[in-house]
Amino acid sequence: MSVCLESLCTLLTDGTHYTPADAGEGVPFLTVADMHPAGLNFISCSRISEHDFAEADRQNSAPKRGDVLFSKDGTVGKVHVVKDEEPFAVLSSIAIIRPDSQRLDANYLAHFLRSPAATSATERSKTGSALRRIILKDIRRLRLDPPPLPEQRRIAAILDQADALRRLRRQSLSRLSDLRRAAFDAAFKNQARLETVPLSNVVAPGTIVTYGIVQAGEEFAGGVPYIRTGDIKDGVIRGEDLRHTDPTIAERFHRSKVRAGEIVMSIRATVGTTAVVPDWLDGANLTQGTARISPGPRTHKRYLLEYLRSERVQRWIQRQVKGATFREITLSRLRELPVEVPTMEAQEEFALSIEALENQEQLFNNSLIRFDSLFASLQHRAFRGEL
Repeated sequence: MSVCLESLCTLLTDGTHYTPADAGEGVPFLTVADMHPAGLNFISCSRISEHDFAEADRQNSAPKRGDVLFSKDGTVGKVHVVKDEEPFAVLSSIAIIRPDSQRLDANYLAHFLRSPAATSATERSKTGSALRRIILKDIRRLRLDPPPLPEQRRIAAILDQADALRRLRRQSLSRLSDLRRAAFDAAFKNQARLETVPLSNVVAPGTIVTYGIVQAGEEFAGGVPYIRTGDIKDGVIRGEDLRHTDPTIAERFHRSKVRAGEIVMSIRATVGTTAVVPDWLDGANLTQGTARISPGPRTHKRYLLEYLRSERVQRWIQRQVKGATFREITLSRLRELPVEVPTMEAQEEFALSIEALENQEQLFNNSLIRFDSLFASLQHRAFRGEL
């Protein structure tokens, strides 16, 4: 029989509801931005005084070993199990969940919080528009039916192994991306001074750099798919969570209809991520959080894509980003992005050299999609008592 999460915990709270002064040194003070898949960021995070840490600790805002951290504001659903990290405190955007060690294993709980069942429940509970969040009351109400502790540990170990395989695949994909960047730098670092023009001057005739649908409405079965910021992952557009809009709505935004081979860039939240529109999404549309960039006759699509992904250009993009909680780059600024234009001969030579890497990346992406699907199946079975 399922029970609410709160009944299986000795503590379920969140971090400080104020931001202590950043002392530049002292005890780490973390926010949601400091939670990463590889662990917690103790390098560039804020640091608070010992006095402020003691006060945070007194208010139960300093996690202990065995606690499970869950991001509840902004990017909802990041999970981390506290192990042997140095002492630290957290802001209220992070929930601190202390499972009863006699009833609930921390690693099992972490996997449950990442599972489709839990993420679906938290998605339904989100509030806010500009800043999405889930409140503590709804986290406490999450329901699960944990088996005995030995069984919980067995399940967590299986999911740990499967997740480790996924991470290895992602690391391999990241290394291929590094090779692409190295190939780009090698191809153009010795070029003579290049002509530099605004991005708006290198798009296809008859097109502009533009975003998409303002209000896509409810999910429309069989309608026109549209690409959101979150659909761009690992440099490709993932199709498993694409949403669809009424064709009459999409038609009102025909300027942002995308064609195969065009580039899509996120302009809100995770600003600057890019992907090429695949053949199967020809004719899809965008949301306000994504922009269409159609390479014109002066730029090869492979060159323009790698140029936009280059470290120098990404730094330029991040300097133009406005807002803290709600981050975005305006279309007017994006259209002014300076683009260096080598000869088409040099661009085409680079495109040929990068094609083999792209094919390898596609194989890794397909493999990663299969691993993700398998892992989701394992999670589903694990929390239905079928693993």
